[in-house]
Amino acid sequence: MALTVKAPSIPLRLIAEPLTPSAFAPFGTVIENPSRSASNAPHPPSPDPRGLSRGSSAGAVVANQGTALRYSDVAQLLNLYDRAPSRLSARMVMSMFICSPRDLLPDMAVAGSIGNTAEDSQSPPGGIEGLFPVKVLERHPFTTQTFIPLGLSSPDTSYLVIVAPTLPLSRGREARPPPFPVPEPRKRRSLSEILSRARQPPFPENRPSLAPSPGHGRRKGLPDLKNLRAFIAKGSQAITYGAGTWHAPMVVFGKSKVEFVVVQYSNGVAEEDCQEVEIVDDTMDGTIVVAIPRIDFQTPENGELKAKL
Repeated sequence: MALTVKAPSIPLRLIAEPLTPSAFAPFGTVIENPSRSASNAPHPPSPDPRGLSRGSSAGAVVANQGTALRYSDVAQLLNLYDRAPSRLSARMVMSMFICSPRDLLPDMAVAGSIGNTAEDSQSPPGGIEGLFPVKVLERHPFTTQTFIPLGLSSPDTSYLVIVAPTLPLSRGREARPPPFPVPEPRKRRSLSEILSRARQPPFPENRPSLAPSPGHGRRKGLPDLKNLRAFIAKGSQAITYGAGTWHAPMVVFGKSKVEFVVVQYSNGVAEEDCQEVEIVDDTMDGTIVVAIPRIDFQTPENGELKAKL
């Protein structure tokens, strides 16, 4: 059962921005061809992989008899379940999600905005495709989670990445540094507590469960709703959410379904694998909405699609 949190009293509207490695860095990793990313390519990419020997593309090595470039360790996959309350070991799980396009609300005036400058609250030049209300956020406190889109070559389909920072634990205590969770300090146990744990209860059904109690850890480090960020991802981009990063379930918009391969760790304990919060408000359309700009896809001479927001 998801925990409910009250939406901000003032309606909030944020404009989705293009997904870039630098903008997404506080929440995780963008996986894409580094030679196509202006922020990651200090030198013009070489059309010949063997040109790497002349330093044309940092961080890559030639592979497959000179016909490929290999970039190692493009995303860090973390298994932090040794810090989970149950201490149950986890295994890597690879799943497939087939996501249908979401219905968007028509563009409308929403009081309030999210943005660092006044320009952030204005509509983009191309207009708004629609509004997506943010109703649910989730996090995986002890594992990273990677979404890899498959076969997404149509310019009519993209996906939306919505993330939120984590609020501090409480006043007077060190804030949990996003996006990775920090285990609670262990308390010193008395001799009587140690001996009581060593004695087995007489009936199996009375044995304490390894699963954490309902609501364990949920009221600590809730999402910072006032500082949500939203990004528009292209089919050539995959993402890895950092462990403990609050994010919305996958949002696809456009005309076609999108298939994702999802990679994460799991130990089978529901409260430790995934924690959810439901954002409740007094309106039907939602107090927090993401405005999705109309995307003008351009096809340069090299045939690579680029989105202009």
